[in-house]
Amino acid sequence: MKKKKKILIADDEPEIVDIVKKMLEEHYEVITAYDGEECLKKAKKEKPDLILLDILMPKLDGWETLKKLKEDEELKDIPVSMLTALPLTPEDTRDKPIDKIENYIVKPFRKEVLLKKIEDIFEREEEAKKIYEQLKKEVGEETAEEYLRLVKAINRHRRLIGVIIDSAAEEFKQSVRNLILSQKRLIETMKKRAEEIEKLLKERKKKK
Repeated sequence: MKKKKKILIADDEPEIVDIVKKMLEEHYEVITAYDGEECLKKAKKEKPDLILLDILMPKLDGWETLKKLKEDEELKDIPVSMLTALPLTPEDTRDKPIDKIENYIVKPFRKEVLLKKIEDIFEREEEAKKIYEQLKKEVGEETAEEYLRLVKAINRHRRLIGVIIDSAAEEFKQSVRNLILSQKRLIETMKKRAEEIEKLLKERKKKK
């Protein structure tokens, strides 16, 4: 039997934690925390596969907690999705490490939406790791590491773009789309390099 992936939910509202836990526990092993400090301790102890992190929390808010997670060598590679009561605006995220999150999820949310967002993170991560291992063996660790960094960045940017477009008010959608064009160009550049690396792997395999 395949081992269940582990998800850490960090939110200071017990009712939210209970709701999210009930949505997930059929598919995943669920751990809970009720503030930023507890989240960091549980993350160290449990090494979850994903953290769902509320923004507004006591002791350490979500952004401060995220910063500490990404500064920790043991925890920095754990994907993090932020939970928020309202769609994030450029003002909300100014000077915040938004490029370090996988996506954000606006409360309240439906079970199907939450599961779909989580499955997307895990599926793409597993696919990237599989190719990473092949590259490491066939081409070398340096190229494999570059590929993994590129693919993780591509996936994060894609998810964030989708969330921003979905949550933007109608009158802002056109300006948001214009703003996002530059991000799409960045993604295409990274994607092109990732595809070059994948092609290199295929060529190596053919020669064998």
